[in-house]
Amino acid sequence: MNVADPLGVPGAPQETLNAIMARVQGSELTGGKLILVTDRQGERTRAGYAALLVTGQGAGASAVVTATAFGPRFGAAGAQALSELVRWAQGQELPVRETVLSASDFTRILAEPDAVEVGQLVASSNPSDPGIYTLRPVPAER
Repeated sequence: MNVADPLGVPGAPQETLNAIMARVQGSELTGGKLILVTDRQGERTRAGYAALLVTGQGAGASAVVTATAFGPRFGAAGAQALSELVRWAQGQELPVRETVLSASDFTRILAEPDAVEVGQLVASSNPSDPGIYTLRPVPAER
């Protein structure tokens, strides 16, 4: 698997979203998948995510990893960028998956991903409902 250098800037949701959209523009996405990587188990309202976009299959597969810049950890802009990324993936008919790493693995793998570790991330990811990333919580009634 060919693994590209990480894209984006940690904590900069829109810049990171723009970087990944520019990188995949015109790419063949057949057989691809979007994997959201986080270090928070069961804490979606405070989670930060990096994205792993895998395109192709087998020996011809390639992967793009982003900086940790998506999700509620980065405020409204982070939640919005996560929603936009997931909606884009749905529009491309890419399955959305998620994997959770320990904090130390999260930092290390995202900083310098290699083909073996990215392959393990793909293998350990689980299908996820895109709605949990795109639906905004309804405010509690008073």
